[in-house]
Amino acid sequence: MIAFITGLIGAIFGACIAYFSDWLKEQRKKRDEQHGAIVRTQLALIGQLNSINNIQIQFLDPHRKDPQRSMKLIRFDTEVAELRVAYDSISFLLVTINANLVLDVHAAEQSYFSAMTALTLRNQAFDKLHANSEVEKLDLQTGQCTVRPKDPRDLKLLTDTTDNLYKTADTARERLALQIKELEKAGKALYPKRKFLQIAGQK
Repeated sequence: MIAFITGLIGAIFGACIAYFSDWLKEQRKKRDEQHGAIVRTQLALIGQLNSINNIQIQFLDPHRKDPQRSMKLIRFDTEVAELRVAYDSISFLLVTINANLVLDVHAAEQSYFSAMTALTLRNQAFDKLHANSEVEKLDLQTGQCTVRPKDPRDLKLLTDTTDNLYKTADTARERLALQIKELEKAGKALYPKRKFLQIAGQK
């Protein structure tokens, strides 16, 4: 009888140890997956932020305060950032105190797409204006030229799309930078000992 009880206790203890070991493995796997999801989301947003920064630095900022910026800005093309946020992977945040973060990340990514659409529309307006205008003066080094529009509505469209591009690019840059930091903050709250991405040049 004693041997039976001892064996039973040993079996129960062994089962508990096995269960606890499996539980620890699952918890470790869960932490790895959640940490990786946050980092990959940061990476996607950082790629989008870099794209916006390139547009601003190379294209928008030199003429930002110029009243004639819509006419002085030449056509600008850029590659769309390839990485996208996988929202299924960060859905676990919806059941944490950071539930709104998923919505904020989505809004930030959408602001990037809005800026890229604004760039496309501005390029289309630029092409339309120049297709329906007479060139008066051309700088072969910079590509800038003075044109005489045949239809003033084309000039108005170029001005409006230029202003919209500045607005959407500024909004995207602000939102993306904020959510990259918010993801780091949420990640650190969940996993204090793990590392998360930061925007280059910031601590």
